[in-house]
Amino acid sequence: MSTATRTSRPAASCPIRPGEPCTLCQVDVTGPQDCGLVWLVMGDDELRDGVHRTRLDRQAGQRGGGSGRTSPTS
Repeated sequence: MSTATRTSRPAASCPIRPGEPCTLCQVDVTGPQDCGLVWLVMGDDELRDGVHRTRLDRQAGQRGGGSGRTSPTS
């Protein structure tokens, strides 16, 4: 009988959905590091900036700085 304990890996977070874990939503993906959607979004300046703004808005909302939502014009 083995007494070795298994250490769990930290859950990978999805860079596209800030605050959510990677759910392996694409076929043949092992995490964000080889996800085609992450590659496409992070390779596009506008989309990457949008994800960054979403992350900042979410953090501001969690600190009590507002609802965490932005208007469509921002």
